[in-house]
Amino acid sequence: MPNKVFVFDGSQWLEQTPQIWNGTAWEARSPLYFDGVEWRDTPIQPKEFPSYTASTKDSYAGADRAELVLPSDLRTNDFVVSVCAQQDGEDRSPRLLAPLGVQPTELVLLSGMRFSVAVWPWEPAKGRTVVWDTTGSDNTAVMNLIYRYGDVTNTSLMPVSSLTEATNTNRVTLPASDLFTSLYVVMVVSTNLTGVGWPQGVISRAEQYGQFGTKRISLLAADTPGAGASPGDLMLDTTAESVVTALLTIPGRSDGNPTWILGDASNSTLGQTTYLG
Repeated sequence: MPNKVFVFDGSQWLEQTPQIWNGTAWEARSPLYFDGVEWRDTPIQPKEFPSYTASTKDSYAGADRAELVLPSDLRTNDFVVSVCAQQDGEDRSPRLLAPLGVQPTELVLLSGMRFSVAVWPWEPAKGRTVVWDTTGSDNTAVMNLIYRYGDVTNTSLMPVSSLTEATNTNRVTLPASDLFTSLYVVMVVSTNLTGVGWPQGVISRAEQYGQFGTKRISLLAADTPGAGASPGDLMLDTTAESVVTALLTIPGRSDGNPTWILGDASNSTLGQTTYLG
């Protein structure tokens, strides 16, 4: 329902809301706004499983600032997930320099690695560049991912629901996925990692590998519909010094109907939890 416009005629207020002709009648329309791609009169409606649209990523050696542009196909209320993985570095505040007003989640692991993640609904005022303070970090990897059809009314202040670290291994068991869209972000410290294998049902979205032959951070991201169980193991093509796995939830909005999720052994098993009609 658009905002109504009233004009005082000297004795009373009369409604004069602007109207347009729809082909058969005059009707009031909500004001248009530019969502970054097109002019709209209503926002994009959320879905139960927000979908990945694009990403950018890069690596930095000995840089005090890691600056990375966002993908060009951005719309108002798209969820931006920005991840900054540092092999080391100083305590800095604020860690996220741009956009202003976004508070990241920062975790320091026993190995000394630093993991920072910020999630926010995008709008033009937030700008199209992300800048992290990485002072003192020898090696840094940054990744920006964009998800559409998320529920901005359900944004969490703590987007990371699980964080695990393993050492001297070539495989890690992914934590149980959550509701809506579950995003797995994996940081690997290795000198010769060249590839990984995600379990069935987990879709690789972005990969940033460190320079071969040097101990650099590789940053990997993949997602799956949340099913409440672990989707399986992530396989590495080498034994890594350290593997850190983070689970984030991109919130959606349920339509109230049950959903069959392929590979969900808990709630989508034919003959046990699900029946064909």
